[in-house]
Amino acid sequence: MAKVGIDTKLTVFQKVGLFFYSRRRMTAILLLTCVTFGVVSYTTLLPRKGFPSVNVPIGLLQVTSFDKSSSEVDEKYANPLVTSASQRDTVKSVSSTSTPQGVAVVITFNDGVDVLSELSSIEQDSQPKLPDGTSVNTKKIDAGALTTAGDDILISIHGDGLSASDLDVQGQKFKEKFELKNLSLVERVTYNNLIDTQENLTTGETTKQQTSFDRFYSQVSGRIQNSSIIAIKGYAGVDQLELYDQVKSAVESISTNDTPVRAEISANFAQGIREQIGSLQKNLLEGLLVVVIVSFILISLRASLITAIAMVITIITTVGVLQLIGYSLNTITLFSLILSLALIVDDTTIMVESIDAGLKSGKRKLDEVVLDSLKKVARASSTGTFVTIIAFSPMIFISGTLGKFIIAIPVTIIISLVVSILVSVIFIPFLVRLSFSIRKKKHTKSKITIPGKIETSISDNLARLIIWSDKGGIKRIIISRLSAVLIGIIFLMIGGWLFTKVGFNIFPSPKDGNDLVLTAKLVDQENLSIESTEARTDKILDTVKSVIGDNLESLTLNSQAGPPTVRDFTASILLVDFRDRDNTSVQIAEKLNTELGRVNNGMRVKVMASGVGPPASNFAVQLRGDDPEAVSVITKDMQKYFESVVLTRKDGTTAGFEDVVVQPSTIAKRNASGRYVEVTAAFTGEDTSTLVTLAQDSIKKEFNESRLKQYGLGKDAVFFDLGQELENQKSFESMGKATLPLLLVMFVVMALLFRSLLQPLLIFTALPFAITGVAAGLYLSNNVISFFSMLGVFALIGISLNNTILLTDFANVAKSQGASPSEAMAAALKERLRPLMTTSITSFFALLPLALSDPFWEGLAYTIIFGLLSSTILVVLIFPYYYLIAESLRALPRKLLHR
Repeated sequence: MAKVGIDTKLTVFQKVGLFFYSRRRMTAILLLTCVTFGVVSYTTLLPRKGFPSVNVPIGLLQVTSFDKSSSEVDEKYANPLVTSASQRDTVKSVSSTSTPQGVAVVITFNDGVDVLSELSSIEQDSQPKLPDGTSVNTKKIDAGALTTAGDDILISIHGDGLSASDLDVQGQKFKEKFELKNLSLVERVTYNNLIDTQENLTTGETTKQQTSFDRFYSQVSGRIQNSSIIAIKGYAGVDQLELYDQVKSAVESISTNDTPVRAEISANFAQGIREQIGSLQKNLLEGLLVVVIVSFILISLRASLITAIAMVITIITTVGVLQLIGYSLNTITLFSLILSLALIVDDTTIMVESIDAGLKSGKRKLDEVVLDSLKKVARASSTGTFVTIIAFSPMIFISGTLGKFIIAIPVTIIISLVVSILVSVIFIPFLVRLSFSIRKKKHTKSKITIPGKIETSISDNLARLIIWSDKGGIKRIIISRLSAVLIGIIFLMIGGWLFTKVGFNIFPSPKDGNDLVLTAKLVDQENLSIESTEARTDKILDTVKSVIGDNLESLTLNSQAGPPTVRDFTASILLVDFRDRDNTSVQIAEKLNTELGRVNNGMRVKVMASGVGPPASNFAVQLRGDDPEAVSVITKDMQKYFESVVLTRKDGTTAGFEDVVVQPSTIAKRNASGRYVEVTAAFTGEDTSTLVTLAQDSIKKEFNESRLKQYGLGKDAVFFDLGQELENQKSFESMGKATLPLLLVMFVVMALLFRSLLQPLLIFTALPFAITGVAAGLYLSNNVISFFSMLGVFALIGISLNNTILLTDFANVAKSQGASPSEAMAAALKERLRPLMTTSITSFFALLPLALSDPFWEGLAYTIIFGLLSSTILVVLIFPYYYLIAESLRALPRKLLHR
C-alpha cells in the first residue's frame, strides 16, 4: 500500500485495519473461512434444541401406596424419606405431599451435587424405616425437557373405547417394535404403565391399581381418545430436528393396521425450533432489506450493500463462534441472534458512512479515506460497542435456574458485538476496496439527493442554533442552557409518571400465542377414585373441544409431562397458528373459562394462555403450629381474608384473589419441620410479580406477630410458598445488584477514552432520554416492565451512549483543532447527524415488523423503538447544550486562576 500522506503515528485500529486492508488475498481467505465455517455450523454442526441443557439440582422420590388415608401414607413413607433427606448437608430443602395413592418428595440439592447418586443414597438410608418391600421411584428433574425424566419426544398411543389395561398391552407392544428399529439417535425408550402392579404391603397380595390416565386429540382423528405415552430421550447433545425426523419415520413405518390403536407424536421440540429458525431467517432478511433501503436513501447504493453484507458476516461468524464454545442453536440463542440484529447496525453503518462521506468529497484517494475513517470513528464506535457489552453484562450474574437458562443471551449478544467491531475494522475497508475493483473506475463526486438535502438542512439549522445560542451575550447563553436542562427534566418527569402507570411482571402475560394450559383440581372430597376423576375430566375436555371448534389443533393430557393424581390434572391445548385465526389465545381462554365456570363437575377449572417463562403458580400460604386447633382457626380466618382482601397497585388499580382453596386431604412437610395446612389462591390480575409483593405485605400486616399470639402461635406460623416466582425475583434482584458496579466500569472505560472525569458523566445524561421513551412505549402498547423489556433497556443503554460518545468524540477533536465549544459541537452535529439518523431509522424499521406481527417480541420491540425515538430526538436537540454546559464547567477553574 502506498504512503497516504497523513500522520504516520497510527492508532491501534488503523494498524489493524491497514494490516488486513493491504493484504487482500489473506483477508479474502479469512473472510471466506469465517463465512464458510459459520454457514456449516448453522446448517450442520450446531445441534438444534428446544432449550439449552440446564443442570437443575432437583430430585423426586415417589412411592405408590394402597392405603386408605393421607395420614397413613405420611406416617409410613413420607416421614422416613423426608427425615433422611433433611439430615444431609448436600440438601437445601425438602418438601413432601401425601395422598391415599402415594407420596411425592421433592428435594433441592446444592449446586454441583450428583443428584441421582444422592437420591439413591437417600433411598438406601430410608429403607430400614420403610415398610418391607417398599419400591421407591427416583427421578432427576430435567428443567429443559418435556418430562421430569428428561424426555425429548412423546408418542401417543390412542384409540376408541380402549381401557387402561388395553392401552398398556398395546403400548408395550409398540414400544417393543420401536426398540427393534435401533435408532442411532435414541438413548432411551420408556413406557410408563397406566396400571401399576405392586404387592400390597398390608395384605401381602399382588394388586393392580390404575395410577394415571392420558387423553389425546388431533384433527386427524377428530375425537378425544384414551391414550398412553411412549417417551423418547435422545443422546446428550442430539439435534432435535434430526431426532424428530428419525423418530417420525420409525413411527410411520410401524404398522398399526392390525391393532385397535394409532400412534402419533404428541409433543416435541422440533416444530418450535423450525418456527424459530424461520423467524430468525425472516427477520434477518427483513432487517437486511431495511438496511439496504435506508442506507441507499441516506448514504449510497454501494454503502447499503456493504452494510448488509457486513451484517450477514457478523451474524454468520457469531454462529460459528457459538459452535466453537459448545453452544447449541436453541430457543435462547435464536432469540439472542434476532435481538443482535438491532445492535450490530451501529458499527457497520458508522464505518461505511464515514468512508462514503470521505469519498463523496472527491478530494482524497480511497486509501487515505479508509485510514482517516479508521482514525475518526473506529475508536469512538468501538467504545460505544464496549459500553453496550458492559450493559448486557449484568445478565451474566443472574442467579438460580433462570440465570442458567438465559446466560446464553448475554454471551451470544456480547459475541455478536465483538464480531461487529472486528468486521467494521477488518472486513468493511476490504469490501469497499473490493467494490472499487469490481467497478474498475474512480469514484466521482456524488449528486446530492433529496434525503441528503433534508439531512443537510436539519444539521445546518441545528448547528446554526447552537452557534447562535453562544453569541448573544450571557443572557442568551443562560436561557438556552437552562431551557435544555428544563426540557430534560420535564421529559424525565413524564417518564417517571408513565412508569407509575406501567405494571411489573418478570415474565409478562401473553397477548396471543398457539398454546393454552388447562388445569383442574378436585374440590369434591367425597369421591377420590381415579374412575370418578376420569369421568369428570372427559366432560371438561368435551366442552373444550366444542368451544374451540376448528381452532383446535391438538389436545394432550399427558401424565408423564406432569403426573396427574386422582385429585387433579393438566392438559396442553395446541391451537391453529395465531396468524390463521381471528381470536387471540387470551380471548379463547377467557371464553373457555366462562363456559366451564369456576367449578365444573366437582373440579375447579382454569384455562390460561401459555406465555414465556414458567407458568404462573398459585399464591400459597402455609400455616403451621403444634396446636392443631389453633392452626384450624387461623386457617379459616386466612381463607376469609383471602376472599375479601383488596390489593391496590401504585396506579390505584386493584386486584384480589379467586379460587381460594384449603388443602385438607394433603399432608405436606418442609425440611422435616412438621405438618402444615396450605391455603392457595389465584390472582385476579395477571401482573403476578407485582401482586405477589402486595399480597405478602398485606398478609404480614394483617397477621402480624401480635395477632399470631392471639391464636397461640409463634411468629413463624405463617410461611409463604412462592415457588418459581420467588426464585425469579431473587434472580432479577441479582441482576440489579450487578448493574451499579458495571456502570462504574462504563465510567472508567469512557474516562480513559476522553481522559476526563466530567465528560463520562455528561454522556450518562443520555440515559434518561431513552428511559422516557421506554415508559411511553410500554404504556401506549399496554406492556409491562419485564425481563424482556429490560433486555430492550440494556440495548438502549448501549445505543444511547454510543450516539453521545460519537458526538462528544468528534466535538473534542474539532475543539483540539482550535474550534470553540459551540463551533466544535456544531461541526459534530453536521458530521455525525447522518450516521446517527441512519442507525436509528434502520433499527426502528427493522424492529417494527416484529412489534406489529409477533406477540412474543412485542414488549421488547416497543421498548427499543420508543426508547430509540426519544433518545435520538433528545440527543440531537438537547445533548449539545449539555456538552456546552460541561465545557463551561471545565473552563471555570482556568478562568478563576487567571483572575
